[in-house]
Amino acid sequence: MGRKHWWLVLLLVAVAAIAVAGCGDDDDGGDSSSDASAADGPDLAGAQEQIDAFRAVPEFQAPGDSVDASAAAGKKLAIVPASSNVPFVATIFDGMERIGTEAGLDVSVFNNNGTPAEWSQGVTDALSDNADSIDLLAGLDPAAISAQVTRATGDGKSVVATHLYDVNQDVDPNITAATNIPYEQAGRLLADWAIVKTEGQANVLLTVITQVNSTAPMVEGINDEFATRCGDSCSITEIDTTIADLGKLQQQVQSALTANPDINYVINLYDSAQAPQTVAAINALGRDDLKIATFNGTPEILEMIEPGSVIEMDVGENLEWIAYGAIDQHLRLLTGGEATTTPNLPIRVFDETNVSEATAGANAGFGDAYGDAYRELWGLN
Repeated sequence: MGRKHWWLVLLLVAVAAIAVAGCGDDDDGGDSSSDASAADGPDLAGAQEQIDAFRAVPEFQAPGDSVDASAAAGKKLAIVPASSNVPFVATIFDGMERIGTEAGLDVSVFNNNGTPAEWSQGVTDALSDNADSIDLLAGLDPAAISAQVTRATGDGKSVVATHLYDVNQDVDPNITAATNIPYEQAGRLLADWAIVKTEGQANVLLTVITQVNSTAPMVEGINDEFATRCGDSCSITEIDTTIADLGKLQQQVQSALTANPDINYVINLYDSAQAPQTVAAINALGRDDLKIATFNGTPEILEMIEPGSVIEMDVGENLEWIAYGAIDQHLRLLTGGEATTTPNLPIRVFDETNVSEATAGANAGFGDAYGDAYRELWGLN
């Protein structure tokens, strides 16, 4: 596919969140001691405090006790991604294959085009190959293949959903565990950014994809942060599209901005799926005053952040760190341990002041200490 169509391929990043479809709980950045009641006026200091807390390189936090990876040597891990064709997803499973092999696992990936029939076949093939653990990766909802998932767990296999649920979200009862993302916290940071940039008078256009599992906790975080920090002085106009209808988003954004010219900020939940079309709509209307905050940290979008650009901030993830977290979860299960409910997969605020760190190379912007930390946790150093 030509580079000019890169965003069409990447739009399913939303399911990687397909995750696209990943935020967080109140302990990670909800109400803090500096929060003020919305009745006392916009809490700009509290919003800025949250942004600053997530601007630095995150520190590694162990997801649990140490794991003896040698006890899982030779065991089979089968990865069934939501789609093999989405670079966001492929980057994660490539990392899982490399890291899992280093940890002594026999890792396989079931390549597919993102259909439920293929997902079902992937799990069926994994069982036929006597896989010990199965990963439903980057937005593959277990409910879509419940019969195969139930069969797998009934056969004593571990089934893990990676990059699907928020850290506080209830997971499908039929799976063994989930490797979760702090989606709600990401939503809070997007709201905080808009609050600060509009001086507590945010009139936001929010683009969502409700069919994507991660949307609900992100929107919850946004709504709660607005209620907490600016109350009635902030408002939201929401546009919801399906993945299939993302091609219509530019026109929808233009229509919304025309109908409500008082909108003064835009939040796109999923960067490569929504930001390019939103930028096109803003440019078409000549709204040079409008800026965008978004989520995922897709490299092509991060490269668009620079002084004066429409895209102003991106709450980014580290796909290699996610891969390490997923392998850690499987190692815990494959060695007879308990699944972790605290994978501690980080997010980071990128803007013009620090985005150069994220565009310096693959998986940049998050330091390089986490890989050694996981290997030490697994007894590989």
